[in-house]
Amino acid sequence: AAFSPDGKQVATASHDRTAKLWDTASGDRLHTLKGHGDMVWSAEFSPDGRQVVTASHDWTAKIWDAGAGECLHTLKGHQGLVVSAAFSPDGQQVVTASHDRIAKLWDAASGVCSHALKGHLGIVVSAEFSPDGGQVLTVSHDKTASLWDAASGFRLRVLKHRDHVSSAAFSPDSQKVVTASHDGTAKLWGAASGLCLHALKHRDCVVSAAFSPDGQQVATASHKTARLWDATSGEWLCAFRGHTGIVHRLAFSPVD
Repeated sequence: AAFSPDGKQVATASHDRTAKLWDTASGDRLHTLKGHGDMVWSAEFSPDGRQVVTASHDWTAKIWDAGAGECLHTLKGHQGLVVSAAFSPDGQQVVTASHDRIAKLWDAASGVCSHALKGHLGIVVSAEFSPDGGQVLTVSHDKTASLWDAASGFRLRVLKHRDHVSSAAFSPDSQKVVTASHDGTAKLWGAASGLCLHALKHRDCVVSAAFSPDGQQVATASHKTARLWDATSGEWLCAFRGHTGIVHRLAFSPVD
């Protein structure tokens, strides 16, 4: 589920082949986005809240008018499940990630593919733009994450682990990347250099990692615990214990 930028709507994605838009004040359903031929894996708003992009196991993504609930474009071309779709910070591009081992960049206004980001040797599980819009970060089960130039589609850096990478995220200033891996580590990287700055070690696989809103801290999620780290020094600050199974996701609260 994802909130609209103004917080007035929520988008949900379902195995029932639809996404739905909801009013957060009343809980009323505003629109049901129908048209996918298989489960809808994700739904995200554009930065201005006027559009929604959905990713589906029917090998497509779709761009929708959030006000009318109508499909504007169907993004066709992947040869496998599409598991991630997101707008660029300026809303002009969309990036999709697929099990066909490729991520694609699309023009949001026309629905035309501008670049295919090829090079991963395993399924691509997520793709996102940097906060400044200049780069794209992809995550793959080939034990790597990759940084790409958002304008040209050229691969800039390959960030390597010893087992498959489960998630990755940019720092708020776009200067760093954190990756989480089943090799028992999260790693902090320089986005410009591609150099590993720190390895943040867990005893078990790390499935999620995120920067704090100010970029000063990193949180990581693993088996039964989450940990908080200093993003500059890589120092372990504290652990959050109490779960009895794998911690799949974590998030910082927003800054007022």
